[in-house]
Amino acid sequence: MDCKLLRVEDVHELESAVVFVPDAIAGELHFSEAKNVAGAIFPGVIFDGKTYKDRVVAVELDELKVYRGKRSSQGDGCENMKRRLSGEHIEPYKIRLRRKDGGEIIVQVFGTVIKWGGEVAGIVVAVDVTREEEKRKKLEELTTLLEFINKILRHDVLNALTSAAACLEVYDDMKDEAILHKAREAIERAVRVIKNMREFERIVKEGNLKIVSVREMAEEAAKGFAVTVNIKGDCNVLADDGLVTVFENLYQNAVQHGETERIDVEIRESDKFCEICVVDYGKGIPDEIKDRVFEEGFKYGEKASTGFGLYAVKKLIERYGGEIWIENNKPRGAVFVIRLMSV
Repeated sequence: MDCKLLRVEDVHELESAVVFVPDAIAGELHFSEAKNVAGAIFPGVIFDGKTYKDRVVAVELDELKVYRGKRSSQGDGCENMKRRLSGEHIEPYKIRLRRKDGGEIIVQVFGTVIKWGGEVAGIVVAVDVTREEEKRKKLEELTTLLEFINKILRHDVLNALTSAAACLEVYDDMKDEAILHKAREAIERAVRVIKNMREFERIVKEGNLKIVSVREMAEEAAKGFAVTVNIKGDCNVLADDGLVTVFENLYQNAVQHGETERIDVEIRESDKFCEICVVDYGKGIPDEIKDRVFEEGFKYGEKASTGFGLYAVKKLIERYGGEIWIENNKPRGAVFVIRLMSV
């Protein structure tokens, strides 16, 4: 059975990006009203293109002009319908399709067997569930964020405040200013953690990306540091104010763990990508932990704190559709490399 022309995934082969449905059931599927639905039907017997076109009516869907798709984990639509026509039950499945404008949508595909003109026929309906999937993903992100915040508050903040309380008790007995200074540091650490949690929560909840200048984000972040930060180059990317947080955490890591006295930020555009290198000249990061520093809660070095900073960096970069990794800086130091799509 040849149903190549009828696969929802292969609508690009049809003129004017139309989908075909039988005249008899078009009204039942409400194609004229439900702009997020596309469908195709074909007999369960061998037929030629002319016979097929004579027996269906074309319906154009302005909101779903799909021209290319990716195979689902359950195989392509044609193969699934062959299995369904043979009597096998096929669960609805989701696939990603690319629109004419270059964007992607997610559709849920349903298939069943019907009687049409006295013949066994298969019907495929694809429903655009992109918004629902985005909401589901957003809910998962917020749930993960809440779990992470609760974990940090229970562990790091509680430990810092407990340490501060213990130092204050000792200070009451000894009146040692050094102990009082440790208490202040512990309280400041707790405040810093809470501020980071609040900022991370705000960024994730806002959800709207915009075109930003990488150089401006890097310069804004540098205002809070005493070390010299040299910034070279610029390009525009799709991100948000969270990119400032990314630079702040990378600068903080270079100063706190690397003990660098200088940071260089190199920004260059190449092959539709914006590549950002944050270079320090400190102690560097051991090879054996390079793959772990972005893990949730991972801590390293004598001045390890929450294990939150680089984890947040990775999550934000992934949110922008990018990637980040670490390289060695010769003769010493570390290089954090970020790659984002330029706009």
